[in-house]
Amino acid sequence: MTDRRIRVWVAELVLGLALAIAAPAAAQQPPVMEGPQAEVDAVLALLKAWGERRNAGDVEGVVALHHPDVRIMTRDRAVLEGHDGVREFYGENYGSGTTRKQYGQLQELRVFDGVAFFSGTFLVVDEARGIEDPGRYVIILRKGDTGNWLIYRDIDTPSPDGLVLKP
Repeated sequence: MTDRRIRVWVAELVLGLALAIAAPAAAQQPPVMEGPQAEVDAVLALLKAWGERRNAGDVEGVVALHHPDVRIMTRDRAVLEGHDGVREFYGENYGSGTTRKQYGQLQELRVFDGVAFFSGTFLVVDEARGIEDPGRYVIILRKGDTGNWLIYRDIDTPSPDGLVLKP
């Protein structure tokens, strides 16, 4: 091997190692937040309640966090609409007795006049059903009649990016 070729090989090795080290660090970055702090806090509170209710199998509690005109757009099935669609989806996947667990990493949350969205990665694991489902999501929220934030659109897509959340 020539001296020049060795230097190129070493440079490529160092760059590869640097990228490998930086990738997990990039995944751990705090989420980007934009908007009035009180509104950001209200959206974060909704996100927390959603996770707690989902994990507890409280389907009706989850339904209450969704706008009446909600649409859930997930893979391999027709769009689920309204509170009945939420009830169907969460009843099938998170109802009482389920072993399904969902892990998520919020990457971005932005609040505008009466509309907000957040996005990130997720991993759904249901050992009883043999499911390991990594992906990315975008959730759009609107304010309800009483001024509270409600989930308006729930969109997800498969992505190996969610595998970094594996416990």
